[in-house]
Amino acid sequence: MSQPNQITCSLKGKHSPILLLLISFGAVTALFFTPALPQLAQDFNVSESRAQWLMTIFLIGYCIGQLPYGPLANRFGRKPAIFLGLSLSILGSLLCIAATSFAFLCFARFIQSLGAAVGLKVTFTMVNDQKSGASATKMIAFLSLALGIIPGLAVALGGFITTFAGWKGCFVFLAFYSLFLGLLCLALPETSKQLQRDSLKIKSIARGYARQFRDPLLISHAVLIAMTTSMFYIYSTISPSIAILVMGLSPDSFGFWNLITTAGLVCGVLLSRHFAGKVKPRMNIISGILIVLVPTVVMTFFFANGYMNPWTLFLPQFFIRIGTNLVWSNAASMAMSESLDKSNATAVLQFVNLAGPVIGVYLVGLFDPTTEMLLPAVYLIAITAAFLIWLSLKKKHAKTS
Repeated sequence: MSQPNQITCSLKGKHSPILLLLISFGAVTALFFTPALPQLAQDFNVSESRAQWLMTIFLIGYCIGQLPYGPLANRFGRKPAIFLGLSLSILGSLLCIAATSFAFLCFARFIQSLGAAVGLKVTFTMVNDQKSGASATKMIAFLSLALGIIPGLAVALGGFITTFAGWKGCFVFLAFYSLFLGLLCLALPETSKQLQRDSLKIKSIARGYARQFRDPLLISHAVLIAMTTSMFYIYSTISPSIAILVMGLSPDSFGFWNLITTAGLVCGVLLSRHFAGKVKPRMNIISGILIVLVPTVVMTFFFANGYMNPWTLFLPQFFIRIGTNLVWSNAASMAMSESLDKSNATAVLQFVNLAGPVIGVYLVGLFDPTTEMLLPAVYLIAITAAFLIWLSLKKKHAKTS
């Protein structure tokens, strides 16, 4: 049984700024404090590798948090799910501020991550409620602009706040930012066409998610996306230690240099939107993979020969972000192209997508983050895996066409 949901309006251009902030909310919450990682390690008397657990734990919660919002958004609507998530994020931020031990700070970050998960999941759901095909690709590409610009600016701002207000200042900002975003989201329309009364029943949840996890198209594209997302979060975890501890940059200087990475993603968004509907998504994906491969090889060469400086670290990221955005936006729209249950499909898509960074960040946390070849090696592994997945999808498409 389902109950019709009264919708007074649909997503319009005026809602775009809110959606831009909402889709990037999880990434902002994850990355804002990364310039403070060396300071946190010192204050809590833990190693750099252990301090990176704050990112790993956040990503675990961020990944797991994708799943409950699917049924919640189906039962109560997209907006109530948003407000629940933002409330959890505020609670988590306040607990981080109050933390007096590293263990409690990790717990608080987990609570914060469960709330932050709502932004990416529900934004995807709202877009796919109303758009499909090339239209969805363009919208996703446009919204992914926020995933580059806003977190990039957040890292820069986080660097300045860390320098002048310490790591607790970062979490004070995130608490107020969550509240501010909640007020903005009051203006969003409810895009769900109907509310499903039985969506929170265990059997209904199990059937809905089992159906999505058995969808080879959805899962293959989700794993492909996970490779590019892993590169982003692993870079965000390792790069502060490389830049601050090895290259001697201050936290605010690191944030400034990181804007080069942001500029690359902006260019990637513009290319994705330009080619959407003009070039087949599969061709856009392989183009993105090749664009990532070249600067990765260049960075590997420089790092292997001891040339570790801001230019050899940040400039390759400019081109890598162009390529990863081409992969991300096109693979996401292809994954959702044939799904009827948009809410549960996006939850599974983002769960698999974020499982990649969880595993990746955990594994790199086993090594000294200042190890010269760690970042290039991870990039080479991820882009090789992405290429193999693309080949597999190409073969599957050839058999069905």
